[in-house]
Amino acid sequence: MAAADKLGGYATGFGELNADALAENVTDNYKLLDKDGKIYGKDDLPGYIAELRKLADKMVITDVAVDGGTAWCKWQVGDIVGAGLITFGDDGVSQEQLFYA
Repeated sequence: MAAADKLGGYATGFGELNADALAENVTDNYKLLDKDGKIYGKDDLPGYIAELRKLADKMVITDVAVDGGTAWCKWQVGDIVGAGLITFGDDGVSQEQLFYA
């Protein structure tokens, strides 16, 4: 699958707060770097999404910019607004660094 398709599937997974869709579009060594220094891997996605679902039933993703294998987006879950810096390729998303207040 093309890198752009993997990125789109990843965005859909977060938008729908669907851990299975996320897992289908990340690499085996995927890392989600939370602002508190915690690192979540592919196997941690179901628990991570379960926590987000306590805040809202979807994530709104806007202001997406893509340059090569790097993407940046703004997102909102409930009252939490943040941004993500995403690294991706043909194998899927390999890393996302989160920023939020």
